[in-house]
Amino acid sequence: MSKFKEIIDGWKYTIFPNETVEDMAIKRAEICASCEHNVNNKCTQCGCFLVAKTRSPKSTCPKNKWPK
Repeated sequence: MSKFKEIIDGWKYTIFPNETVEDMAIKRAEICASCEHNVNNKCTQCGCFLVAKTRSPKSTCPKNKWPK
């Protein structure tokens, strides 16, 4: 899946929340909150806004910090 499609999916779930995706996003956001690559809720490793990236089921952390 392309990075563009992953981020579009993330924004879709931001606008139209899904309980399963929100549970995943909360866990991911907790990890990102203490990450040194999180600057103003944007990942400095991939350039993505974390509000969408954490909600994209197919996305992965570029530093492999998220659970599988």
